[in-house]
Amino acid sequence: MCRDAGQGAGAAPAIGSSRFASGSTPSKSLPLVLGLCVTLATPACERTPGTRADAGGAEVLVVGTIHGRHAGNPEYTYADIVHILATYDPDVIGVEIRPQDFRRVPYLKEMMLATVWGLLHDRSVYPIDWWDSENPAREARARLREQPEIIRKEQEYDSLLAVHPMIADFEARHGDFLRSNDKGYGFFNGQEYNEYETEVYRLSMQVFGDSPMNLMWETRNERMLDLIRSAASENPGRRLLVLTGSDHKHYFERALGNEPGVSLIEFESILPLDRGALDPEIRSFLEDADDLAYYAEGYPEDLDVYHWSKLTGLVHGPNMDWNPDIIPARNVEVAGKVLARWRDTGTDAPRLAFEAAWIGFLRDDCEGVLVELDALSRLVEEGAVESPFVRAYGYRNMGLCHDLLGNRDAALRSYARARELTRGTRLERNIERMLKDYESVPYRRARQP
Repeated sequence: MCRDAGQGAGAAPAIGSSRFASGSTPSKSLPLVLGLCVTLATPACERTPGTRADAGGAEVLVVGTIHGRHAGNPEYTYADIVHILATYDPDVIGVEIRPQDFRRVPYLKEMMLATVWGLLHDRSVYPIDWWDSENPAREARARLREQPEIIRKEQEYDSLLAVHPMIADFEARHGDFLRSNDKGYGFFNGQEYNEYETEVYRLSMQVFGDSPMNLMWETRNERMLDLIRSAASENPGRRLLVLTGSDHKHYFERALGNEPGVSLIEFESILPLDRGALDPEIRSFLEDADDLAYYAEGYPEDLDVYHWSKLTGLVHGPNMDWNPDIIPARNVEVAGKVLARWRDTGTDAPRLAFEAAWIGFLRDDCEGVLVELDALSRLVEEGAVESPFVRAYGYRNMGLCHDLLGNRDAALRSYARARELTRGTRLERNIERMLKDYESVPYRRARQP
């Protein structure tokens, strides 16, 4: 089957460290810049930002990333991205973010992180991603996969992969490397992996062409290269580092290797990485889910949506609302920091009260939870709360706390109101998961507080 591809310019002015004080809203004076990335093999301690790479032109390093898999891969972490940047100390960084989205909306975490590092260290940062919102290839591909001709072509493609000696040998030796957590930055930036990806995509293009089945692979890469070349032309002789999904790396290296005046650098040649201390702002980004330093002036446009979106991944992930005991203690700790920053904005959003109560419940503070939820329930009954989730789960959570405190009658009233509030909403189909057997058996924690 087809594999999934990874999804006005100028230099940024100097940024003082106070610009990114922990918990503060970033200054909005920075101009938006288009993006690119290249680096040198010269040791970081010998480099001076802004100097020419050499008299003959730029030295370019393309670094392949693994997007969301950095979160669960101890051999290639988000911190490793920062160490790569610190080691190569580029003058210019290109990140896989579309120009129209750059510093406006959340994007790939490692690309946002690299942007923050660049701003902190007074480096030019350029967004270099491209895909057409008006022609979503993924949706088209899903429809095409139901067609008999495409089914036949996918079978042909799988057969070609199976009999390709190098591909078969690579997969036999490395197994399911896309899901394993034992492959590091050296693997995903190595020549063997590059050659593997080259052949995989060559066969895919051979069978499907530059179509939605390949997510417009050729078109997208060429548009991204246009942005890279534009950034390079604006920074002649400077150290450029291109940060992109690892499956793009082979394509960019082949194209840039043929560019006059460009000297490609092997990733292995700059190892080992400098693993010095992380900037406080970077640590806050990684450890406290505080990425506000990434955003330009006026963004995020809705700070309430921004903050509850942060909490969603931490304490409302898969099955967490139905089974709160599975939520890691570290998630609750970080969620508390996000909640504190949200409170500092001065909002009175009902969602904030709901999240404060949920985090209080996870911290075993049922008395405090009931104070929050009693106030929230009055807003619900007044019709002042739009979210069906907040309305129904607010009452459900109230019931859980009443049960834990031994107030069974109050708990049953809360569960009954929660059930009523799901009727006619998308939540109704999951009502049994939401309430389980709480209406017949009092809720008790599966863990001891």
